[in-house]
Amino acid sequence: IGDRALQQLNAYPYVYDLGTAWKSLTQLPFVFAVWVANKKIPSDFLAEFNRVIQDGLDKMEEVIEQVDVPYYDIRTYYTQNIKYVLTADMRLSIDLFLKKLTV
Repeated sequence: IGDRALQQLNAYPYVYDLGTAWKSLTQLPFVFAVWVANKKIPSDFLAEFNRVIQDGLDKMEEVIEQVDVPYYDIRTYYTQNIKYVLTADMRLSIDLFLKKLTV
């Protein structure tokens, strides 16, 4: 996931994409990472956290312009590869993945 994986894209004759494989198997998106907590988060913290995240998303173009990544199109990575909203299908996918871990 992330920079280290992207740097290796052309280093090997075969590349397997876990997201594509999972989608083919389940028809659901693969969720590589989420923000989680193991206790209730205070509402004021959650509101500020969401505000900061939204601020970053609102400044996406500025962020893209500041990042120099020669081995991958950072615009594609930030605007197409990463999803910033956890959808119902993503939640189903997480549940299915966890269920398969316990089988």
